Amino acid sequence: MSVPEELEGQKGNMLAGRVMAPIVVAIIYGLYEFVAWGASSDFYLYTYVPVFGGIAAMVGLMAYYLRVVSPTFAKISWRNLLLLLGFLPYLFLTYVIVFFGLYAIYRGVIVSFSVWTILAGIFWVPIGYRGIYQFYLMTEIVEQHSKTHPPVR
Repeated sequence: MSVPEELEGQKGNMLAGRVMAPIVVAIIYGLYEFVAWGASSDFYLYTYVPVFGGIAAMVGLMAYYLRVVSPTFAKISWRNLLLLLGFLPYLFLTYVIVFFGLYAIYRGVIVSFSVWTILAGIFWVPIGYRGIYQFYLMTEIVEQHSKTHPPVR
């Protein structure tokens, strides 16, 4: 299996970095909330889920990326594992959009009016969308490449 030229070298690393950046920002936010709220499990949606979900999404992204660009990993049949690991960044970034973004806007408007909460929600929606869009581009490049260059058996 050949590597798509859009994912070779610097271009591929930059695309993976563009996907990784929103995940890292959400992890940092989760660590900040972890320090602010403490180790209580009452606020796990703000603390534990962003940190551990972000780490899982990073592992999934890196496994997917290494599988696509590394010829040594291409010999191993990882179809089921890649299916699971490929969904982790999507799921985590969807969580960022829905919970950090839309739910924060809802809380800021309906529950208790807060301009800062609304602005935070407006900040998180494009951050999560940008990460999902970049990961979609990565998977679409692989899909188009596999259609034009079928594997030799």
